[in-house]
Amino acid sequence: MIVGIACFLALLVAWVVTRLMMEWAIADVPDAARKLHRAPTPTAGGVGIMAGTLAGYIYLSWHFDFVVSEAWTCLGLAVAGGALGFWDDRSPIGPKIKLLIMVTITSVFVIGGMRIEDILVGPGVDLKLGPLIGGLGTMLWLLVMVNVVNFMDGANGLSIGSSAVGLACLSGLCWAESTFGASGATNLAIVGSYVQICALACCGFLYWNVNGGRIFAGDAGALFVGLAIGTLSVWAVISDVHPLSVATCFLPLLADSILTIIWRARHKANLLQSHADHVYQLAIRSGRPHLQVAALYWLATGLCGAVALLATTGGVSWISLGFGLCLLCLVVILERVRAHYLAILSKQAG
Repeated sequence: MIVGIACFLALLVAWVVTRLMMEWAIADVPDAARKLHRAPTPTAGGVGIMAGTLAGYIYLSWHFDFVVSEAWTCLGLAVAGGALGFWDDRSPIGPKIKLLIMVTITSVFVIGGMRIEDILVGPGVDLKLGPLIGGLGTMLWLLVMVNVVNFMDGANGLSIGSSAVGLACLSGLCWAESTFGASGATNLAIVGSYVQICALACCGFLYWNVNGGRIFAGDAGALFVGLAIGTLSVWAVISDVHPLSVATCFLPLLADSILTIIWRARHKANLLQSHADHVYQLAIRSGRPHLQVAALYWLATGLCGAVALLATTGGVSWISLGFGLCLLCLVVILERVRAHYLAILSKQAG
C-alpha cells in the first residue's frame, strides 16, 4: 500500500510539474537536420520526472523505519545529471565540458562505494573484478546508459517510454529475486520499490509528451533518466540481480545506439557529429508516425524484459541464453529495418 501511494504520488507530481514546464520552459527550435519536430516546442520536461521521483522517494523514505542511503545516493547522482541537462537546455554547454562533468560526478558515485566488483559468470563461478576494474566498469555502464537514453530521445515517447518499460521490468526482476532468490530478499524488495517510483514518474511526463509532442524531456530528462537507470541497476546488481538480466531489460535502446555507431564507423562518418541515422530516426524520416515507432520500441523492451524475468528463474545459464537470443533477434531485425528505410529514403531523395 505504501509503495502504491508513493508511485501514485510520483505519477501525479510528474504530471503536474511537466504541465507547468510547458508554460515556463524555453522552446527547442528545429534548427538542425537531426531534429524531427517541425515547430518550436518547450523542452526540459524532464524536470517533471525529477520532481515526481523526488516526491515518491520522500514519501517512501518517510514511511520506512530506516534511511535507505543507497536510494538517496542513486537519486543524488541522477539529479546532478538532470541539473546539468537543464543547464544545457537553457544555455548549451560544449560536449567536452559536459563529458568532463559527467565523468566527475559518476566517479564520485563509484568512489563512494556503489560499484560492481564481482559478476557471476557460471554456476558457482564468480569473476572478481576488484575496486579498480569494477569501478571503471561501473563508470562505463553509467556513461553508456546516459548517452543511450540521450541518443534515443528524438521521437515523442520513445526513449522515456522505453525507459519506463525497462524500469518496470527491472522492478519485476528485483521482486522476483526477492521472492525466489537465495539471498538479498529484503534489500531487493526495497530496490524494486524505488525503481517503480522512477518508472511511474516517467509515465507522468509521457502523458504530455506522447499527446501531440507538446513538451520534450530535453537533456534534463535524458540525463536524469539515463543516470537513474544506471545507478538503480548498479544497486540491483550489487543486491544480487544478474547484470545480463539488467542489460536485457534495456536491450532495444542499447542495440539501436550501438549498431548505429558501428554503422556510422563502417561508413567513415564523424562519430562526434550530430546525426539522424538511428533506426527510429530513419523510420520517422520515411513517414512513420512518432507514436507508432515509439510503440514498437516499447513492445520490444517489454518482450526483452519478459525474457529476462523468465530466464532469471533458471539461473545464470538461462540468463545468458536469454540475453544472447534477444540480442541476436534485435541485431537481425534492426539491420533489416535500417536497410529497408534507407532504400525508401534513397527513392524519396531521387
